[in-house]
Amino acid sequence: MLQSGHINFFNVDKCGIYSFVGKEPKGLDLTETFLKLSEWVEGRDYETTNPWDRKSDRNKTPCYCNQIHYDEKTGDFLLVLLKGENDKSGPLYGFVIGPDGKPEKTPIKQTEKKTKKKTIWGRPCYYWVIPEANCIASIKFENSRCDSTMFQEWVSGCIDLRVDLPDMKKISTTTGLVRIQFTDDEENPYKYHYKFDMSLRSLSTTSAPLQEMVSKITHIIRRETVSLNVKNQREGWVKHFGHLVLPYTSHQDGKSRKVELTVEARPTVAEAKEIIEKFGSSGEASGWDDVGFVLEGGTKTVWARSYRHSENISLDDDGNDILDAEFLYKTLTHYRARFIAPILKDNRDASTGTGTGTGTA
Repeated sequence: MLQSGHINFFNVDKCGIYSFVGKEPKGLDLTETFLKLSEWVEGRDYETTNPWDRKSDRNKTPCYCNQIHYDEKTGDFLLVLLKGENDKSGPLYGFVIGPDGKPEKTPIKQTEKKTKKKTIWGRPCYYWVIPEANCIASIKFENSRCDSTMFQEWVSGCIDLRVDLPDMKKISTTTGLVRIQFTDDEENPYKYHYKFDMSLRSLSTTSAPLQEMVSKITHIIRRETVSLNVKNQREGWVKHFGHLVLPYTSHQDGKSRKVELTVEARPTVAEAKEIIEKFGSSGEASGWDDVGFVLEGGTKTVWARSYRHSENISLDDDGNDILDAEFLYKTLTHYRARFIAPILKDNRDASTGTGTGTGTA
């Protein structure tokens, strides 16, 4: 069956061991991180590829690793994860777990086959790690999911809680933070921690559509969903929303409010790109939380999601509900050079300070 995949690209903002006061990492860069994860996953019982305890970490979405494919030629990784879900929005896929803790090779679909054997249910997630471009891409098919927050937490959770780091010692604080000390650095006991953060990429600053849109911006719109009866930990203007007196709103008729703020602004291309990447929605479908731009005349608003750096692919799944990592990667290699060319250019421009910095008012 022919499958269409939608690809979103993310910047890797941080990856490595950081001191609590420094900005540059000390070890465990993108390649090192995923090589460690590949070694750790290999041969493990399937259930233990979820780094969190199901009883004590109930607020974490269970996430299991099906496969990690590493391409030595390019240095890329392709991960196939299983997001543990039990909702009814589409079919669930499961792996029957054998007595040895290993999953059966062929997944089953919950709507087509019943089993009394131990089974882990969820939906596949595909992530393409590209160290050369310092970016990560999520690949979304009709039956799969994309959850960038879960992916970041899974990577950090594995490194913090499960993966052995022979040259480092780890302790967990009462707040759950894992502090790290290098074994040859007794002068700085547990002054480090692992961080893995990524943000949605926008189109290149040299992109004609982005430049044209920026030249017409008159206002910026910020939309957020704000809790009414839970302490809001967000920073900025939404932090003070609970202090506003608004008509026809009460704590009894809902748990949250959709809030919109419009500000007059004329950002440069570089500033608009930063706004899109920092505040733009990375959800699979259109939702409320996002950032938008009102164009001249005030009759048109464009949303950040339409200026994501994204691509599309098509492939024949050969009847497989969950794609093999190496198979999917081989398809991606046909487009790799074209997909990452604008990212590499942006990275070069950023390092030399030659990126587009102004827009036309």
